[in-house]
Amino acid sequence: MRLLGTNRSPYVRKVRVFAAEAGLSDQIELDIRKVHMANFTPDVSAINPLGRVPTLFTDDGRVLMDSLTIGVFLAGQAGRKDMWPSQQEALLRVMNTHALGTGLIDIMILLLVEKGKPQERIWPEVMTAATAKITAVLDYLDADVAALESEGCTLGTLSVAVALDYLDFRFKDIDWRISRSKLGRWHEKFIARPALRDHPFVDETPALAGKIR
Repeated sequence: MRLLGTNRSPYVRKVRVFAAEAGLSDQIELDIRKVHMANFTPDVSAINPLGRVPTLFTDDGRVLMDSLTIGVFLAGQAGRKDMWPSQQEALLRVMNTHALGTGLIDIMILLLVEKGKPQERIWPEVMTAATAKITAVLDYLDADVAALESEGCTLGTLSVAVALDYLDFRFKDIDWRISRSKLGRWHEKFIARPALRDHPFVDETPALAGKIR
């Protein structure tokens, strides 16, 4: 299988972590493709009309778009119903956790893009709202760490771990652990998993706000 992506995209890292947890890393080749929301990338758009990464070519010729779609496919290929349950209530819990993790990433991307604008084009209200939403998500997760612990290792909790890693990667000035010790302890323990430990964020170019995917 071939995965289009970069080492610095949180969405691509989610897929690489999903694959590692499912025991499928050795079946996937990372094909570095750099995309940006302000650019049209013909070679990527010819494969994925959204012009986005991650995009996965499966061995049977399918093209899968979006990290969750790819994650569900990988969990199914590996027979890992613990990562993506078939029972409805359990599945809804995992989907909800995944929504929190991926939503947190989305908000951080928005904040990075806003920070990357020329000063006269920055929208202060967006910056304030995005920062408040990040705080709200972190507080919510800290208050419900027991749910993360009971869920185990799923596409949801892996996404939350990647999101928290991305916060450390791109927002080193935010010390989110100070008032959220429970979430900090969960994260420290969870990221010791080989799937997360062995697939860190890597920025091949200087970290530039806005140039994040």
